[in-house]
Amino acid sequence: MNKENTRPPIPADLKRRILVEAGHRCAIPQCRSLVGVDIHHIVPWSQCHKHEYANLIALCPNCHRMAHDGTIDRKAQFMYKDKLRLAHDQFSRFEVDFLFDCYRQRGKAVPWPSFLLVLLNRIMELGFVNVQRGNMMMSIGGLDNSPVYLSLSESGMEYVRSVMGA
Repeated sequence: MNKENTRPPIPADLKRRILVEAGHRCAIPQCRSLVGVDIHHIVPWSQCHKHEYANLIALCPNCHRMAHDGTIDRKAQFMYKDKLRLAHDQFSRFEVDFLFDCYRQRGKAVPWPSFLLVLLNRIMELGFVNVQRGNMMMSIGGLDNSPVYLSLSESGMEYVRSVMGA
């Protein structure tokens, strides 16, 4: 029996670390799918015979197939992992997902409850998010729920493009 047939499972702690790094989403920034995320060996198991953090990345089935057929090459996979790790170290998963979701809106302002702006303080202080206040004052249970509209600023767009490698 060869080593490929006796490959041990990825340890649960390591698998969890990879999934948390990617927010349980595909690590490819242009994708970020939540569907059936797998753990992929960037350098194939058949060559390395190791489960190592630096060589593992979370991919959806479609991106996983493209990684195996070379459409997404190894160098790009390592770059995506490095950029994801950098973004993960700088910002919470929520903030990163928010930035990517706003980027997909192509500059369109999205509604946001004003009392939840505190969740975005860091990226707002960096100037990554434009905030437009609505005209109407609303209160729910004593919390200001006046409508605000958020969009990525040019520096926010540049940040997301840099993480995407675009």
